[in-house]
Amino acid sequence: MKKLWKCPKCKREFKNQNQSHSCVKFPLEKHFKNKELAKELFLHLKDEIEKNIGKVKIESPPCCIHFVSNYTFGAVFPMKDRIRIDFRTDFEIKSKKTWKMVKISKNRYLYYLDIKDKKEIDKELIGWIKKAYWMNKDE
Repeated sequence: MKKLWKCPKCKREFKNQNQSHSCVKFPLEKHFKNKELAKELFLHLKDEIEKNIGKVKIESPPCCIHFVSNYTFGAVFPMKDRIRIDFRTDFEIKSKKTWKMVKISKNRYLYYLDIKDKKEIDKELIGWIKKAYWMNKDE
């Protein structure tokens, strides 16, 4: 595995040297102020990832909450009545569950979807996230 670059200021680790990022630390709980359902969904998603995929580190910049393995493989955006998540894959997903897809390179896709209920954190979603989690593990 390629050695990660560690920002000397914030100590976050990145795949690319001098990667652009925010060093601002944002308290995780602030993301959930007045968003109890979002917190419940986030914790359930995190638990399902750790139970079915592997260890996950949480980073909390001001924009969102990052899920990190040896790189950021997904993000959570807490909202009052749901969480919006994103993750990257090296394959195209054809599903009504996703509401947006951005082709970010020849073999990389960024997907967004909203989760309003724990039941939506199902085997199919965890399967996609598992692919995102492992996508860059060997690099």
